[in-house]
Amino acid sequence: MPPRADAKTAADLGVGFDPEIILIHPSPWKQISDTARMTFRTFWSLLHHDSDVGISKLSGPVGIARVFHITAQADIRLVLWFTILVNVNLAIFNLLPLPVLDGGHMLFATIGRLRGKPLPAGFIQTAQSAFVVMLLCMMVYVTFFDVRRIARDVAPAKAESEAPAAPEPAFSESATPAPNPAP
Repeated sequence: MPPRADAKTAADLGVGFDPEIILIHPSPWKQISDTARMTFRTFWSLLHHDSDVGISKLSGPVGIARVFHITAQADIRLVLWFTILVNVNLAIFNLLPLPVLDGGHMLFATIGRLRGKPLPAGFIQTAQSAFVVMLLCMMVYVTFFDVRRIARDVAPAKAESEAPAAPEPAFSESATPAPNPAP
């Protein structure tokens, strides 16, 4: 619909939207501490029963690759920021005391040191096998929701690009009523 002749534009009114991008230069330690704080808040939200953050809201390899693709299209600085985020998240996750992760190895070594003798190899093997299966199941679960999110986001864009353009109303002579003939 074309603008009305008496309508004023935003520039005519002296109002406009001018987004200003401010570039800041935080130190690497500030970036890492901010990312670690964000990671711990997310982890706390996963564990808190009143939170709406669940494992299905996390991103796995497919979701991470998608975000890298999106940020690469926007700006290289976003790619660097997201790289820091992923690396700090993986470092913190790796330190969790789960038997298959490094934190689990440290836990088993600490328990063995406190006991004065190492934990039985069969126990460690069973615990690690169980947690490998659980970790892989969680990755499959998270990846399933990643693929669903991508399919949900791609479907409207695909429908929009394939939809035929709405025909403009055409006024034809047959659509207008014929004048009454004179008697």
